[in-house]
Amino acid sequence: MNDVKIKKPCKEKVKYEIQIEVYGVKICIKSNRKSFFEEIKKQLYKTIPVKFETVADQISEYIFYLNAVENNLYEFCVNDENLGKATKATILEVFDSKLRITIAEFAVSKVFLHAGVVEWKGKAIIIPANSLQGKTTLVTELVKKGALYYSDEYAVIDENGFVHPFPKMLSLRGIVDKHTQVDYAVETLGGRAGSERIPVGLFLLTGFELGWKPKRWKPKFLTAGQGILEIIPHVISIRNNTKFAIKTLNKVAKRAIIVKSKRGEAKEFADLLINFFETNVNYTSDLDC
Repeated sequence: MNDVKIKKPCKEKVKYEIQIEVYGVKICIKSNRKSFFEEIKKQLYKTIPVKFETVADQISEYIFYLNAVENNLYEFCVNDENLGKATKATILEVFDSKLRITIAEFAVSKVFLHAGVVEWKGKAIIIPANSLQGKTTLVTELVKKGALYYSDEYAVIDENGFVHPFPKMLSLRGIVDKHTQVDYAVETLGGRAGSERIPVGLFLLTGFELGWKPKRWKPKFLTAGQGILEIIPHVISIRNNTKFAIKTLNKVAKRAIIVKSKRGEAKEFADLLINFFETNVNYTSDLDC
């Protein structure tokens, strides 16, 4: 898509709209074609895998315009930024990503980390990582071994340091090719999604390394300060709300174990991770802390 900055884009002939509020972020979504608008509304419930409100007559900070234009193309704009024209499938894909990242960056009283998250025996394993680092593959293997699924994209941490579910469909690469994502509901993989806030037990900073097969896994333990420095690049809102993000990370890092290590194939590594977690993490509940 072409990045073209213009004033008052996509605003002609807009007939249909829905206003939503997610984690305190107010967004208005508009379109000029009813059939396309109905598709957008259906996709919302896949894009945002948590309860959200639809509201009327609110003042929205972010306005998304998705309009049908000429030659079977569609146009996508956010406020006064025109993100360009493309096919319907591409526009919906970009909309999906842009909507989630907007929520993640500007959420009120929540810190979003780009990370995979599962629950094991009442505590969260958070795996911060950039795209194409295999976090979804590792999350999938952990889910197959009985972990509750929380997210393959965002760890949502509240002001008290607890993790909330963001159970979007798992987006796995390697089914079609190494870049194309195929979405799966966690239930189709034999897993279940978590539904409650939970304390953090472990942060794992890791990346795949071809041929990595240790006889015994001995990750490097990081201090709270070292861990925060490693985690900060994965915080979506770090520039928008730095003080709150750091305060929240400090609270979590003082309670959780933070380790760093390379890893091998997810299927084998998942067992090592679970064994390590059960040996090193304190299972005493801290929900009342």
